Amino acid sequence: MAKGKDKTIQGSVYPDAKIYTTKKIKFNSEITYEYLPAMEKALAGSSKGMKLLCTIMAFHEGFKKGSRSYRTNNPGNIGNTDAGANVAVKTLEDGIRRQRDYINRICAGKNTAYPMGKKKIIKPYYSPEIARNPQYGLPANLPGYEFVFTGQLDQFVKIYATGARAGNGYLSTILSYLIANGMNVNAQSKIQDIVK
Repeated sequence: MAKGKDKTIQGSVYPDAKIYTTKKIKFNSEITYEYLPAMEKALAGSSKGMKLLCTIMAFHEGFKKGSRSYRTNNPGNIGNTDAGANVAVKTLEDGIRRQRDYINRICAGKNTAYPMGKKKIIKPYYSPEIARNPQYGLPANLPGYEFVFTGQLDQFVKIYATGARAGNGYLSTILSYLIANGMNVNAQSKIQDIVK
């Protein structure tokens, strides 16, 4: 239904894929021994929800030796685009604070890519990066989405990550990790509630 060029989905959930809340998350050594200690320092005083959300996003963004997020100290890949643009950050702790600040701006309605309370239109997109990387297991022609952005997790990931538009895997990873760590969340949970 949603596959193929020039399709637009009404809503923020990919209709042809299940949402899982019990995925097993196994961190690599870079997350365990580099990211987590740096996160505890960088986000000292932040909420449990903020720490968990930043961590699982860094994991899903592929933070490990050799990856773009690792090379640029930008564990959330914020500003690293499919077209190849990279945003390098001085230290890993700075990159983690960049994640936190980015999420806080969204929650405060101060990021124009996430128009709080307004209609968001994501146009169908051909991803050259996905086309070059068949190991992702995603179609290069991604559907568009149309919804009113309220801060829901399912909406957030569709705007945040190009590849998330081809399924519900990113959403499932976030939900599974938050739930496994004691958070009572679902696809419609709002990031502003999770991180407060």
